[in-house]
Amino acid sequence: MMSRITVLPSQTQFDAESGETILASAIRQGHNLPHACQSGVCGSCRARLLSGKVSHSGCYDDYVLTDAERESGMVLLCCSEAEGDVELDMPGYSGSRAISVRTLPARVGSIDVRGDVAVMEVVLPKAPAFKFYAGQYMDILLKDGSRSYSIANAPSQNDKLEFHIRHRQGGLFSPLLFDGRLESGSIIRLRGPLGGFTLNENSSKPLVLMATGTGFAPIKSFLSHLAETDPNREIHIYHGSRTEAGLYDRESLSVLLQQFSNARYIPVLSRPNSQWQGAKGYVQQQVLADISDLSSYEVYACGSLQMTEDARRLFAEQGRLPENAFFSDSFTVSA
Repeated sequence: MMSRITVLPSQTQFDAESGETILASAIRQGHNLPHACQSGVCGSCRARLLSGKVSHSGCYDDYVLTDAERESGMVLLCCSEAEGDVELDMPGYSGSRAISVRTLPARVGSIDVRGDVAVMEVVLPKAPAFKFYAGQYMDILLKDGSRSYSIANAPSQNDKLEFHIRHRQGGLFSPLLFDGRLESGSIIRLRGPLGGFTLNENSSKPLVLMATGTGFAPIKSFLSHLAETDPNREIHIYHGSRTEAGLYDRESLSVLLQQFSNARYIPVLSRPNSQWQGAKGYVQQQVLADISDLSSYEVYACGSLQMTEDARRLFAEQGRLPENAFFSDSFTVSA
């Protein structure tokens, strides 16, 4: 049985099949609703149910939505299946103004292996020009599935894409970069842009941009975009890692930061060696140690689920950060 889904105020309409989440049906039909993890842990796809009924597909929305939000009709679209026609309120979705999802070929330009992270750059077809928002991600389409990676460059650089890919033993895609099976000149297929972890372009508030591991990729995309559009903005960048080797993109970041007048970078190590002279501990705790009152800030966090959820809680309870000023994208490990 098909269900008719209406998303307000954009007046977007599409049909969802039985057993299919609302988000999955939207993406399948080219409607790029705000989303990130697609597994109920980031909260990016939250919407208010105005009419109709939904059932939950068993993902982890209990960790994201409060009791008060559920009572007000808030649902996560990646965890919700429509039981008949449904009407939703999703003010953050711009409907026809959203960038359309495309499937396109790309040629691998370079692969720079830095420890257990490969920085891969791919070259895109010249026409039609590819468009995306800073913070979005792409699916790399493979014979036996797909893998999702955030874009690390600025949207103005629409002739290429940069990805930061951690080596996963037995992984579907990452081993190809580290054992030489994928090399410069290889052709891959991409699908995107996807995701709703994007900058609030209408705000001028000071920013905290924080990441763990390769969650730094969308943070770099934000910074590259802001260097072109708002280089005088107050920005605090935090990159957390276990060891110094995990700060794999510091050289590129150092060059990027020269374009800002009011930005500072704080690397944080949880398991440093005795020679480390910088910040130690967990990145979210270091943010609070440096900025005890976050009430006038916006925070963008990307990395492990533990970090993003702990940061959301700590910043609201101890840092007075408004609930609507915290944006996150949680990276999950694929086999």
